[in-house]
This record gives sequence, structure tokens and C-alpha cells, in this order.
Amino acid sequence: MTSAPDRSPTTSADLDPFRHLAVVHHGVEDLLDTLAPLLRDAVRRGDLVWAAVDDATRDAIERRLGSVSFGFIFGEPGQPYSYSGQTTAARRADRLRDMIGHGRAALILSDSATVGGTDPSAPDSWSVVDASCNLALSGLPVTLVCLCDAERSSEDTERSLYWNHPELIVDTIAIPNPRYRAPAEVLASTPAPPAPALGPPHQEQQFANGTTTLRGIRAWTKRHGFEAGLDPARIDGLVLAVSELVSNSIEHGAGHGTLSWWIRPGRVVAQVHDPGHMSAITPGLRRPDALSVRGRGVWLARQLCDVLHLWTTVDGTHARLEVGV
Repeated sequence: MTSAPDRSPTTSADLDPFRHLAVVHHGVEDLLDTLAPLLRDAVRRGDLVWAAVDDATRDAIERRLGSVSFGFIFGEPGQPYSYSGQTTAARRADRLRDMIGHGRAALILSDSATVGGTDPSAPDSWSVVDASCNLALSGLPVTLVCLCDAERSSEDTERSLYWNHPELIVDTIAIPNPRYRAPAEVLASTPAPPAPALGPPHQEQQFANGTTTLRGIRAWTKRHGFEAGLDPARIDGLVLAVSELVSNSIEHGAGHGTLSWWIRPGRVVAQVHDPGHMSAITPGLRRPDALSVRGRGVWLARQLCDVLHLWTTVDGTHARLEVGV
């Protein structure tokens, strides 16, 4: 398990190798006073160190640590997606799962200013990313340290800071955060924003219970993939993802709904809508247990798509997926 700074006695969080901490700092040099010992320890252990920080913080890290920082990877591991904190978290998990195989642990530094979807005009978006990461990274030997500049903090960032981080780093010591909330509670009070409007769809299909409907949807999905110029593997993934989402809507939603399509060269966007409301918050983020026979459909769809974003409004539940070349 990846270590963090010295901390107080064992808590329930220790049962999961994933740890999510936050540090409030007053400028980059103050931040490095806290992080330098943590980073040196990670390098000594042979951990993967990934820093999603701005240029000023990167320069400060390299100056302070010198050759110790030569093996660091800089940039966002999740290739952040602008409107979907769920997708950013899922991408982080997928990328890290690929890179920390064979028992290697990882230490990730994450500055909210560098994470996709954290535009100041959408102050709750950092909270959505953080809460989604608590689901998507669960079970991975990853320590995620979020950096919060006290000069940029607001009531919204304070809420994200204290709601989403089980531990806080104070003077290089990791202490339990009594204000931490479970991800489902955070995401229920800070719901995912709707996906951006795309204009009138190129096609809409109504669906309801029945194998004939699903067979027709698979045929249309395959046709749209060919129209967009996707390769056969991506088309197969698109067909499976759309089928899973429609089946999930039929089985667990209202039993009927609408599938809308936007087709562009090299990209297909599909959106499933039904008038029901999700009982689970952002399903498909936590990797299902290997022995589980249910609850895998939305998680599988996330693996097959570039983007999968789910949100709920007064008129029901929406799921938008995007697949490109």
C-alpha cells in the first residue's frame, strides 16, 4: 500500500489500499515543504509518481527535488474531459490500472485548477470529480493527494475539500477528516451537471421491452458506426455499450424511453433517456467484483466508450456516450 505522511492510528479507510488526502497550502513553496518528504519516500519505494499540476508547481518540484523528480510523470492521468467528472475519474482509474500492474503503487498529485471540468464558473465540478474518484479508484494501491490553494479557496472548494477527503495533511501529518462524507451522499447533494446541448439529433428511436426492439437498436447502432467511419472493433464496442444502456433502462428504469443519435465523421454520440430516476448514484464507476454476476453493464459500457455521462433531471434519467476513431 502506498504510504502517506505519518498519520494517526488506523481507521476504516485502511481496509482499502486507495487513499484520498487533501493539503491546503499558502503558495507553492509552502506546498513543497509539505510534499517534498512524501515525494522522496515514494521514489525510494519505487512508486509511480504522477503530478497533475500547473507549470509553476512543476518548476518548483523540479527545483526542490532535483534528480529525484526525473522519473515523475507530469500531466493529468485521466486525460480530463471537460463536462464529465465521472469520465475523468473513470479514465484515471483505467490508466492507473494499466500502469501499476505487478504490485506497483502510485502517488498522484492533483491540483483542482488542472483537472478537466473544474472551471470556476462551475464550482461544484471539482466535488463531482473527487467523489467520483472515491468510487472509481477504490481498491487500487493509489494515494491521491489533492492540492488546495488557500488563496483560491471559496465556500464551494471548502465543501469539496472536507466532504471528499477522508484524510487531511497538516504539517506533514495525515489526520482523519471528521467531515468526510460517503461518495453517494456527496453526489446526491451535488448532482452531475447535464451534458451540453447538441442541437436536434440526426435520428431518434423509441424503445420498450422486447427482443425485437433490442435487435433493431443493435442494427441501427452498427449502421451509425459505419457511417461515422469507425473501425470494426470500435463499432463492436459501440453496439455492446448502447445495448447495455438500453437494456439497463428497460430493466431498471421506466421500461421504455428514447435513443437519440448525432453522427459526425469519426465520431458517434448516442443518448439514452427514460422517464425513470436512478436509485444508484453514477453507476458503473466502482469496478464490479470478479464474482459478481450483476451490476457490470454500465461499468462495461464505460470501458467501451470515450465518454459516458449520466445525469438525472425532473423528466428522468439521461446517459450520453461518445465513441470516436
